[in-house]
Amino acid sequence: MAGPSFDPSGAVRFDLRNGAASDAKGKRVVLIPVEALSALGDGQRLALAMIGQATGQACGARVASRLGGDAGVRKASLEDVVSHLAGELAVAGLGMLHIERWGRALVCVLAQAPIADEAFLEATLSGALSSATGREVMCACMGAEGGQTKFFCGAAATADRVRTAVGEGKRPAEILASLQEGGAS
Repeated sequence: MAGPSFDPSGAVRFDLRNGAASDAKGKRVVLIPVEALSALGDGQRLALAMIGQATGQACGARVASRLGGDAGVRKASLEDVVSHLAGELAVAGLGMLHIERWGRALVCVLAQAPIADEAFLEATLSGALSSATGREVMCACMGAEGGQTKFFCGAAATADRVRTAVGEGKRPAEILASLQEGGAS
């Protein structure tokens, strides 16, 4: 049985009289130009990653709220969760998300991301998935190709193994195959 579909109506609300923007829950948001965030990547990578994490956590919290809390997210179909998460990230202007399954490994694929900083994108996706599910999820960038960036998403120790493999020059398919042999989580 399919769950509720993502509805972007009212996802961002503008109160021009009071000079405010907010999300559907009434939490204040600020619309920041991509150039400002990209400039942070030049010397303030930690700050940029923290902004990504907070943005992702807010997106994930809205998904959890819509699907009945983190327990509801864990009970929902993968398709429903991805639909809501992709919608939230799109409304935030962070690109188009879809998921690939490689055996037990979960791979988030982000296309048309406005900011190419890997740490920012890893933190955004980690924050979103952790907040939505109520469990720690770490994402590790496996590289970009053809306008799409792939991220392994799972346990912190496995994400560290993925980062090591990327540093050794291994390609995503090779990394995911080795995780299947050794057991990904």
